[in-house]
Amino acid sequence: MARAAGIGGGRIHRRQTPWGYYGIIALIVILGVVTTYASRQRRISQINGAGTVAPTVGTVWQEGYAVYECGKFVNALNWKNAPNPQGITTSTEGIINIDPKVKAAAGHNATLGKFAGAVGMTLNAAELQLPGGHRYLDGNACEGSPGHVFVKEFADTADTVGSLYNGAKGQLPKLDPALVPLKNGAMVVIAFVPAQDAVKIPPPPSYVITNLTKLVSQQAAASSSTTPSAATTPSTAAPATTPSTAAATTATTAKATTSSTAGP
Repeated sequence: MARAAGIGGGRIHRRQTPWGYYGIIALIVILGVVTTYASRQRRISQINGAGTVAPTVGTVWQEGYAVYECGKFVNALNWKNAPNPQGITTSTEGIINIDPKVKAAAGHNATLGKFAGAVGMTLNAAELQLPGGHRYLDGNACEGSPGHVFVKEFADTADTVGSLYNGAKGQLPKLDPALVPLKNGAMVVIAFVPAQDAVKIPPPPSYVITNLTKLVSQQAAASSSTTPSAATTPSTAAPATTPSTAAATTATTAKATTSSTAGP
């Protein structure tokens, strides 16, 4: 009986639920969920905060673009069937349409990378590939030398010099080309060329300049047509009617008063 009691006691001991262990696991899970939620909310807040400056949701901008690979321009992306998930896409040959639909694509979030992602282009500091095109990796041979990804920005359609995002003295700082901000009326050339040829990246082809000039002119005309004309304001006030009315009223009143006092 003592032996049986000893065996039974051992079994009872092994069946005890490890509540402490389960409690620690539950605490880890809860902390993980809370941390993930807080991190997500913080990221959403950052994205929304970055979307409060121009171009804001509802803004309509255009920017010219072209892709230059090892000494030659390639065809523009298929703009007729380009997707438009957030409002940054292309609907005209060689033109980036910047019409943010959400804050995630507005303000500081309106970048060249946002456009690239929308149209299926791979673009980062080490890789460039158009949809269905050749894949260029940093260091690949290009005109006999190692090639690299560059972005050259032209301030407007008249700018033929441009500025490189390559960290050279007196030029814009080096950064991931996907982070280049989009600008209204400007032009960018996304290029894969040897480092020594980066400064020679030309402005976009003439069709890009023509299309952008036309769209910028249309945008300016639309803006001016919606602005009220200042010349119409004085006519609505009609200040000239006040003196004549006052004069007539005064004369009539004076005449009537004189007649009534002059009676028998």
